Amino acid sequence: MVGAGWMIAFRVFTRVAGLGSTLVLARLLMPADFGLLAMATTFAAAIEGLSALGIQDALVRDPEKNRDLYDTAFTIQAGRAVLTGGIVALGTPWAARWFAEPRLVPVLLVLAGLSALSGFENIGIIEFRRDLHFGMQVRLLVLPRLLQIGATILAAWTLHSYWALLIGTAAGRLSQLAMTYVVHPYRPSLAIGRWRDLVGFTFWTWATAIVGLAWNRADPFILGPMVGPMALGMYLQAGALAMLPLTEFLVPATEALFPGFAAAQVQGTDPMQMAPKIAVALVMVLAPVAIVLSAAAGDVVMVLLGGQWAAATVPMAIFAATAIFAPIGFVCNTALVARGRVRANFIPIAVMMLPKVIVIWLAARTGSLAIVAAANVALLAIETSLFVIILHQQGVRLAEAAKGMLRGIVAIVATMGLLYETGLGWQLGTRPVLAAFLHGLGIGVLVCAIYGALLMLLWLVSGRPAGPEAFGIGLLRQVIGARKKPALHSPGT
Repeated sequence: MVGAGWMIAFRVFTRVAGLGSTLVLARLLMPADFGLLAMATTFAAAIEGLSALGIQDALVRDPEKNRDLYDTAFTIQAGRAVLTGGIVALGTPWAARWFAEPRLVPVLLVLAGLSALSGFENIGIIEFRRDLHFGMQVRLLVLPRLLQIGATILAAWTLHSYWALLIGTAAGRLSQLAMTYVVHPYRPSLAIGRWRDLVGFTFWTWATAIVGLAWNRADPFILGPMVGPMALGMYLQAGALAMLPLTEFLVPATEALFPGFAAAQVQGTDPMQMAPKIAVALVMVLAPVAIVLSAAAGDVVMVLLGGQWAAATVPMAIFAATAIFAPIGFVCNTALVARGRVRANFIPIAVMMLPKVIVIWLAARTGSLAIVAAANVALLAIETSLFVIILHQQGVRLAEAAKGMLRGIVAIVATMGLLYETGLGWQLGTRPVLAAFLHGLGIGVLVCAIYGALLMLLWLVSGRPAGPEAFGIGLLRQVIGARKKPALHSPGT
């Protein structure tokens, strides 16, 4: 919880700073500028994903602190980055032809160089994750993020061009590289002697990254040539806003969970048995946020992006449902990898890879961004079910978490039904900015009150079972008790 608190605090801090950036950039730049950079980063990230090896995760799981192992990991990491950057550069002409955008050529060449340099980050910083020093991790992330935001706004104000987004990206990555050597004294060198100790874990991590590209990058690749930069920018911004609960809460929480699960395993606790209860507890926390972002999508778009982004409202309202399913997949994924079951973790993503591509392609042919968003949500729900099946096959007990999930679903459906019947939610963003802000705020307060009351009522009616609600209340009592407990001092200390 402390680790998750640090990571979430970082996300909140940078999001508050980034909120100003979003408000400025959405008015200084056009949706097509965001769409163009999305095309470039999609191609570059796809190539990077092809060579993702999970080196750092392997070091976090390994209780040994050995210089030869670290130097081997650094060498593999650097070699992979240089190779990736070279492939991105060589593939630039093809990408420009695929997206029918000649402006992609210089942008991709810059991203290729940044990709190659990123592999030379100091491998010693992995100790912050493994030893649960999340405070130091946050310090390492804050300055580069702020430099990126500042550089992007200044460049956008000056250039009014998509180059502003690229300049900000370069500022963030280069400062991140420098900071890794400032905050940790380790100085890596080239070595390859311990490669056998890393290859077993990294192979399945690499295989998972390969099939995971279908989830993370299929949409822009398929939609880009069909709908063009403008509509693609609308679609991606809708997804980015709807997934704020994931990027700002769930991702940092699972970043803290991974080393926590690894440490628990060393102490004899199976992280997979812990996963269902934690996953459902996270669903219960994120569900009201997802409902608000869906019901008040028009208000959110108007306040954060402006009226020129109105077409993003409906896709955003649909995308918001992902926050209800995603915690289960995220936590199951984290537990399986921490337990070393990387092959089992590979299966659900691999099974869904081809259906994802086919369904998104068929949905894109309709020309409706809303249909594409709905297809994505449905596919994520199926993938989540596969993760649950994998955990059950691994001998994980699911009955207690399933009952808690059922109570959460009843509370979610009832809350959404009340909003719909009263006509408060799911309205197009036609209000002025201040009125949209107040209306969205009112929906947020109402949803939290209704959902919270229903959830606790269902738990009490069920006889206060030992489910996720009791789990969350127990954790809260532990935190409060730890803060209130007086410090004990013995003589002479």
